[in-house]
Amino acid sequence: MSVKPDNNSTESKLTPHLDLDQVVVRDMISTDLTEVQRIEQTAQASPWARLSFEESLTRQDICRVATVDEKLIAYHVCSSVLDELHVLNIVCALPFQGMGVGHILMDDILTTATSKSIENLFLEVRESNHAAQSLYAKWGFTQIAIRENYYRPSTPDGPRENALVYMRAMY
Repeated sequence: MSVKPDNNSTESKLTPHLDLDQVVVRDMISTDLTEVQRIEQTAQASPWARLSFEESLTRQDICRVATVDEKLIAYHVCSSVLDELHVLNIVCALPFQGMGVGHILMDDILTTATSKSIENLFLEVRESNHAAQSLYAKWGFTQIAIRENYYRPSTPDGPRENALVYMRAMY
């Protein structure tokens, strides 16, 4: 990972430059949780509590992180039940969003699903999260339902938000 000036900014703001070939995806371990929680708090409208990640690790959910030069930049948490895989959480640190890391995580999720003979994948996404919806559509997910008022408000006095339920058949 290197840092380069952002030529579109009048400030001397620095943005990361990412070589996707340097991204390594590995199993999440308990020592990752502090950084996972930091990313979760800054990148999610309704962040998970640390306990939720600890429980996912204890339950042996599929918890994976993406790193560059050993720096954690993204993660996903999935749960498998019989022949279904549920994507519970997929997050990329804000400075690395829009750089292709989400595609690396989706590839990892589908590789895991294939290795476990998963037939169907499911996930929910905020109705307002158009970037994530676009990513999921590119990976063959289709919307199958709406869960009304599923998400807590992203601001203290804001409204609850609908979740769009997506599915992808593997075969």
